[in-house]
Amino acid sequence: MAPTGEPAYLPGMETQAEIVTRWRYLRQLLIEQLAKFESGELKIHSGAENVSEGAMERLKREIEDFDGLIAVTERRDPHGDGQTP
Repeated sequence: MAPTGEPAYLPGMETQAEIVTRWRYLRQLLIEQLAKFESGELKIHSGAENVSEGAMERLKREIEDFDGLIAVTERRDPHGDGQTP
């Protein structure tokens, strides 16, 4: 949410297509890190954050939820230009 008095979207921000491209890249990084964590190759230590198996499952669900939001947006705006088809 944007701070009070500031618009939520500023001219010059990324297009929908750029956001989708960035999400796909970040999604792949997250999935790779989760796989390393699950295999034991990556160890995560934090005094304040819960990095339990439950937290990893929640992260996976949230990735799937965001994938769903991206899919809805792509169906609504297949060209990613903010214009309806």
